[in-house]
Order: sequence, then C-alpha cells, then structure tokens
Amino acid sequence: MKVKFYTLGCKVNQYETQALMEDFCNHGYQITDKIADLYVINTCTVTARADTKSKDAVVKAKKENPHAKIAVGGCLAQLDSGSLERLGADYIISQDKKESLADIVLGKGTNHKDKWSLSITNFFNHRAFIKIQDGCDNFCSFCRVPHARGRSKSRPKKDVIEEIKRLLPTYREIVLCGINLGLYGRDLNPSSCLEQIIDETLGIESLGRLRLSSLEPNLISDSLLKFFSHPKLCPHLHLPFQSGDNDVLGAMNKKETRQLYEQVVKKARSIKSDIAISCDIMVGFPNEEEKNFSNTVEFIKRIKPMRMHIFSFSPRPDTPLANKKITNQKQAKKRYDILQHLHQEFSKDYEKKFIGKVLFMVAEEKEEGFISGYTENYIKVYLNKDLPLGQIVPVEISEVSNGKVFAVAAV
Repeated sequence: MKVKFYTLGCKVNQYETQALMEDFCNHGYQITDKIADLYVINTCTVTARADTKSKDAVVKAKKENPHAKIAVGGCLAQLDSGSLERLGADYIISQDKKESLADIVLGKGTNHKDKWSLSITNFFNHRAFIKIQDGCDNFCSFCRVPHARGRSKSRPKKDVIEEIKRLLPTYREIVLCGINLGLYGRDLNPSSCLEQIIDETLGIESLGRLRLSSLEPNLISDSLLKFFSHPKLCPHLHLPFQSGDNDVLGAMNKKETRQLYEQVVKKARSIKSDIAISCDIMVGFPNEEEKNFSNTVEFIKRIKPMRMHIFSFSPRPDTPLANKKITNQKQAKKRYDILQHLHQEFSKDYEKKFIGKVLFMVAEEKEEGFISGYTENYIKVYLNKDLPLGQIVPVEISEVSNGKVFAVAAV
C-alpha cells in the first residue's frame, strides 16, 4: 500500500508529518510522491488562504486517484470537519487525535495514545525540526490556532533530549519548534523552561548547531538571550511583531508593546551585534489608521529586520474579529508594498555586510547548478560547488544580486 502526504503550514506540522510517515511505515505502508492508495493531508487554518490551500489539497488528491482513500488531519480538521467531508474526505481526524491517525485509518481505533507518543528517527530536510511544545495560551484576537490546538502543552525534557541525540550527528542543525515555543515547560511537573532545553542541547558533543523557531518577545528572558554568545546557537531571532503601534497591539490582544520589542532587539544585539532579526508584520488589521501604520513603518526603520514575513489580515472563525474584514483593499495593498520595499532594502543591506566574510551553511538542496542552504544567521546562500548534502560547510559570501546571495567555498 502506498501513501502520499501533503503538508500545509508551520514547522510543527512538518514535524508531525514526519512522525506520521514513520508511523505508517511501521504499519507496512510505502511513502510515495506519486499516485497513492491513501492520501494524508495535514491541514492548516492560520489564514483563509491556508484554509483554501488545505481544501485544494483534498481536491487534488481526489482528482489524482478517485479510488484512493483520503485522510485529513490537523488544525482545519479540528475546526471545520464539515467542509472537508463535503469535499470527499474519508477520514477526518481532529488535531487532538492526530497521534492516532494511522490507527484510525487502519481500523484500530484511537487507543487513547499519549499526546507525545509520536516521535521521529529521521527528517525529510537536512535541518531537523524537533517539536517540543504545542498549543498557545495567548488567544490573540486575530488568531484561530489556540482554538485548534488548545492551551500550551510541553513535551517531557527527557524525550526531547533523547530525540535530539537520536538524530545527531546525521542532522547537523537541530531546530527547536513549537506553537508558542517560549511557553515550554511551564505546564510540566516539575516545571521546566526553554533555557534548560537549550543548555542541555548545547552540551551535546555531537551537535553541529542549534536554532530556535519563532519566539514571542515577552517570553524572552535575559538568561535566554545570553545563550546567543554560544558558538553553537544560531544567531537568529524570529519575532512575531505583527505591528509597531501600541494601539493596534492592544486591539490584537498581544502581550507586548513596541517599547518591549525594541528592548528585546537592543539586548540581543548587545550580545551578538550581527544577530539576524526576522519578523512577522500584518497589514489591513481592522480600524488601523494612517497614524498607526506610520508608527509601524517608523518602528521597522529603527529595527531594520533582515527579513519580514508580511501578510494580510484574515477574519478567522472562533475569534473576536470573525466578522471583520479589510475595509480598504487598495489601501492595504499600498501598505503591503511599502513594507515589502523596506523588507527588500533591509535584507539587502544586511546581506551585503557579510560580503568577503566566512559563514557556515547547511548544504540542503541542489538548485540550478548551485548548492543552496541557510547560514547560521539565516541567509539563504547559493554555492557554485557540488558537495554532499547535509554537511555544514564554510562559505565566503561573494555577491548579492537579484535578491540572491552567492558564495564560494572558503579555503
């Protein structure tokens, strides 16, 4: 029996797909990227666009093999099973039963599996994502995710460290990820914290390097920031700012202010001056006035992030803003373009600072005659040299051109 996977959304979903792949392999299935007997679609519902992509994946699978069974899991399955059923999904497994997906499809029931029963022994990328936390306690006014994944739940530290050791040294970069990573450990008994996981992981001799996924600034302690002086912790912080205006942040039910954002960035740069700061910014938030947007622009100009993920507000069911919408699409597009211009400017400025300098890249893909991959400070680099994938290799940045960063092998 052949099974094909479609994965939408975040790093956590990608980890969960890998774990499900291994679970199906243990039941005798063969993973394929061609026509399959079973399709497993791991959905996302963070935006309306994510909903559409998730549903399109069901339609695509149905068209590819009308006789195949289709199992849909993940966040959209948790919150909108009806629409997926109407599209012809045979199994709809809610997010809180995802760990039992293979058992349900095979007719074995849910078996009341433990939340953390899924684990991995390998990963489909050359940088391995490790899920250590799930859920969120914040309930931002625009966000549906806590309704899909529930409150914060942490993976036992022992299991995390065992999995990391299992993946090393094959995977030279380990990425710790969660829905709200900074909440890690607060619900454990005895309680733990992200700093303990970082400290213990950095102490593993076979570790190549460690990267942290997105962190809410109000959960970043001074003791956590100090780890960025360690040579094996990637100097990269991704911060979901969403806005640089305090009134908008308040309406979003965010727990931070613009001043706190700037304070965290300033502290991080005092420890590692060239640390990469990337962020999320939303445009079109309901009732955002021109002065609010101007504050965000000025904030971005002060922070100068090396990368921005800019996206439009999307009204989500189950949230306080479910009935709101972008009132002026033309204005939202204009604001998006302004932020996109700043993104391109600051990305290029940051990348050009490293021309002639040596960075270390994980060789991940072969693209158009180049080997591509990410450096420790999250610059995607193209290297004009063939070499085995998966290695961490020293590269000298040689050119920034047409939105790409090129490098030569460092001697």
